[in-house]
Amino acid sequence: MNTSSPWMALVKHKDQRKIIKLTKYFQRADKDGNGEISAEDWFKVLNEAGQKCTMEEVTDMFEKLDRDFDGKLSWSEFFGRKTKCETAFDVMDCDRDGYISKQEFHQLCLRLTPEQIEAAFKKFDASGDDKLDYREFCALMKSRERRRESEKK
Repeated sequence: MNTSSPWMALVKHKDQRKIIKLTKYFQRADKDGNGEISAEDWFKVLNEAGQKCTMEEVTDMFEKLDRDFDGKLSWSEFFGRKTKCETAFDVMDCDRDGYISKQEFHQLCLRLTPEQIEAAFKKFDASGDDKLDYREFCALMKSRERRRESEKK
């Protein structure tokens, strides 16, 4: 199995038949229908479909394609499209320095108080430099998504 994402090459070459097949595999692996798949589920689906691969190959692929660092692949990551985290980070990183400052955060999150922003930075700014890099920002976004999901239940 090529970890450089052979299905992205299919998308570029518009092999619709194979894209449809991969889409079905992805949907089969996405057991809860949340648009994300785990390495274990992808491994199982591939092997059940006769696409023999090792768990090590699948894990390696996930490590290379998982751009929001949550251990799963979203539909966007799977096909090499921009993720929600990447899009939000790009919007919030106003000066394009690769970090989100408290000021940038406050400019776009108008409903948050300075205290709430301070608390978020205290929790997610692992480097302690008073700004969020992409990985720290992804951790914040994923935490927010998990909180929202648990509130729905």
